[in-house]
Amino acid sequence: MTVEIAASRDRVFSFMTNPEHVKKWQPDVVESIPLTKGGVERGMRWRVTVEEFGRRFDVETSVVDMALDQRLVFETSGPTAKVQVEYRFFDHGAKTRVELVATLTPRGIMRIFFPFAKGMIRRKVVSRLDLLREVIERTG
Repeated sequence: MTVEIAASRDRVFSFMTNPEHVKKWQPDVVESIPLTKGGVERGMRWRVTVEEFGRRFDVETSVVDMALDQRLVFETSGPTAKVQVEYRFFDHGAKTRVELVATLTPRGIMRIFFPFAKGMIRRKVVSRLDLLREVIERTG
């Protein structure tokens, strides 16, 4: 999945790695509490409270890998799935192209429903990328 954002690559990367901006483009995030000190860097972990479909739950998220302005990889472990999300950043003229590759490993009952939920999950990811674009472009 990809999105093009009318902003420089360093601005997009900086926005996405600023914890104060998470709720602006991830509206299902209720709270995000760092579990490690320092900025967003490889090994950083935090507990995130998420609300989806009227249900609230905590997940642990960590930065698995990152290369400044080029790549950002998160891993999230929750009750229904383990998810690894990789964002790749490319110059595309005056815009930045953000490519997202996600690997979801369902757990528990989600293993049964996952084949049916793939489309819904894909739509949610696309909507989050669109929201990311809208927020960054709107804030100048």
